Amino acid sequence: MKKILIYLMIILPFTSCKKVLDTVPTGALVPQTSYSSEAQVRAALAGLYFNLRASTLYGSFYATRLTLGTDETYFYNLNYGYNNYSYTIVPSTDGDIGTFWRLCYQSINYCNSLLDNIDVSAASGTVSAATVRKAKGEALFLRGYYYFLLAQWYGDVPLMVHATQDPSEGQIERTPVKLVYDQIISDMTAAEGMLTDQTFASIGYSEKISVTAVEGILARVCLYAAGNPVNDTKRFADAKKWAAKVIESRQHTLLSSYQQVFLDEIQNRYNQENIWEIGFNQNATGAVSAGGQFNVFMNIGKSTGSGSPVVYDGYSYGYVRAYPRLYVSYQPGDLRRDWNLSSYGWAGLNKTYYTSNQIWSRQISKWNREYEPDVSRLTQTTSQVNFPMLRYADVLLMYAEAENELNGPTAEAYNAINQVRRRAYSKTPLIYNFTITNAGSGYTTAPAVNFSTGNATAVSTLTSGAVSLISVTNAGGGYATAPTVIIGTPWAANTNYALNTQVTNAGKLYTVTKAGVSTATPPTQASGASNPATTGATFTYAGVQATATANLTTVTTGDLTQVLSKDDFRIAVQNERYLELAFEALRKSDLKRWGIFIPTVQSLLVDIAGSSNPKWSMPIPPMATEITAADVIGAATAPGTNIGSKDILWPIPQNEILLNKKIKQNPGY
Repeated sequence: MKKILIYLMIILPFTSCKKVLDTVPTGALVPQTSYSSEAQVRAALAGLYFNLRASTLYGSFYATRLTLGTDETYFYNLNYGYNNYSYTIVPSTDGDIGTFWRLCYQSINYCNSLLDNIDVSAASGTVSAATVRKAKGEALFLRGYYYFLLAQWYGDVPLMVHATQDPSEGQIERTPVKLVYDQIISDMTAAEGMLTDQTFASIGYSEKISVTAVEGILARVCLYAAGNPVNDTKRFADAKKWAAKVIESRQHTLLSSYQQVFLDEIQNRYNQENIWEIGFNQNATGAVSAGGQFNVFMNIGKSTGSGSPVVYDGYSYGYVRAYPRLYVSYQPGDLRRDWNLSSYGWAGLNKTYYTSNQIWSRQISKWNREYEPDVSRLTQTTSQVNFPMLRYADVLLMYAEAENELNGPTAEAYNAINQVRRRAYSKTPLIYNFTITNAGSGYTTAPAVNFSTGNATAVSTLTSGAVSLISVTNAGGGYATAPTVIIGTPWAANTNYALNTQVTNAGKLYTVTKAGVSTATPPTQASGASNPATTGATFTYAGVQATATANLTTVTTGDLTQVLSKDDFRIAVQNERYLELAFEALRKSDLKRWGIFIPTVQSLLVDIAGSSNPKWSMPIPPMATEITAADVIGAATAPGTNIGSKDILWPIPQNEILLNKKIKQNPGY
């Protein structure tokens, strides 16, 4: 679906638009008359969503840097300005912290203005009652969501439910976070009742709030309120209720392919799993675009373009790197691992595949820029990729978690988590990795890798003329037994062979040293060159053909079948959220509400020291030549070394402390 663009944002936005999230108005009216037409209401609603797309929210900051400082990612470039969030050293003067606060409260004020004035304004015009009801529902939900963002990261915050115009109204004390959550839940609950007929099916896309999006986010908010620091445990029942409403609506389902979920986000397609997402777009040269940046930071690093002028072709800084713990947490056969984490990096314009030990090299590939349309992929600093705010998989995991907290690991809890796990694993055995049985010798270029059966694909890597690595590029599937691995190009009769081509026959490797058409007689010698009068082309012995065996996965279902205790099932849900929702800006808040944020981050130091697995302590130098392996270790260990109790919350922005004399700073800042 082609997106129209957001052009301009002003305090009270009004103009006509075809799609509520697609434009922002170019004029403003006084609040009392600002909602007197359907077009004005639609435009005003567009303004309420606008700041979610800002760079300091989901455009970059929230989606990128809030994955940092957990067991998901670290920021490996010591010389770049974003590493505070990885190191958990965030001062109250940090510009993004201040902008985040300001944009949330700015949007809250927009919501309050609509809620304060729409009834009177609409009555003076031609706005239908249904339009007013839905507009109020969206405004209530979004006000609640902006407060939800504030409560997660600042704790107690000033609570205002009416628009402010007088600067003196900004002198307000912080409201206890439990009361903030109560207001959020009240707002969203009221919104759900107003949006019962605003379904995903009726809207047709997921950038606008539907009733099931409200219910799914309510489940999330209630789980957060039930956990640390609020510990309002009665909210577990509410979380289960709201998640159940999404499930029972039958508006949403898991896609059959995990990869397809993110391919759709990359290519701006909508599906029944992505319940709510933040939309970005890129237009052709000369048109205004509204791209996001999160995918430029969280992707496979690629900094060298091609052509004249330079074509960036999927440019990414690649600064956000994944911890090895995430990679090794995926079990054999879990298809999510090699989609979420790259099996290769870029060396200039060439792909370089990783060895099994190079797990520090794995970068984020969940929204791989190679799959973006040209108009987006060829842009250096922004991308059209949509960001997932709520997926149906998340709803199922929230239901499983809430049900377990209420009643233990019931059949309903198992069913919910197993739906997510079942999708993650291949239904039939597939190629997981290879065992090289003979590395061969004499290769001048990496030989092709083929298979006797199936649709798997793989590539080889050479070291000193021998095959040192075979990497799966498509694991195939449907194998009853492992296929035969064929390394190199077998000799064939009646073939026109070019100079320097390499072929294999009877376990030997040959190089064509005189071009020609092969006869029916293959080369068989173990040294020297064949007689072209006999073999057609001249085949000179080069070495030994490499051989390998393919190893198949044995797990073809992800179902949890063992009987787990309530505590063990809780850990299973926590782990599943780690694997399924990686890089979707949920991990840090999850760890905080579970009360395990600090020990989890500190435990990374054990991994990095190699105590958990020796190969975890073997990083290779990253792409950037100015950064050494020692720098990477320094960046990766910083969160575990620096984290403390103050890092549960961000500091209140220093400017806010100066302006609002009634507000107090968070402890430790």
